[in-house]
Amino acid sequence: MSSNAVSKKADQQVAPSRTGQVETHEESAKASASAGLNLNIFGALSGVFSGKSTKETAADGSSVEHRDDKAAMKGAGKGNLSAAGAAAASDNKKSQRAQIEDK
Repeated sequence: MSSNAVSKKADQQVAPSRTGQVETHEESAKASASAGLNLNIFGALSGVFSGKSTKETAADGSSVEHRDDKAAMKGAGKGNLSAAGAAAASDNKKSQRAQIEDK
């Protein structure tokens, strides 16, 4: 065989064919939360009362008591409440597996 023929055979060589499987798995998760609270309270109380008592005795010995009551009061209240919150989360996973065989 001539050297020319040998070189042609070397040029015609083909790479081996490959077969295989690729498995891909991907996961994703996301969460978010938010909260808010606001409370305002106001109260007021005011009042006036008075009291007076008198006792009368009659000639026969009986007595009668007369009462007149008075009182005064005053009040006030105030309240305030605020709250806020926030949260966030994220999770990602990706995996790949390949099995390749030469034939």
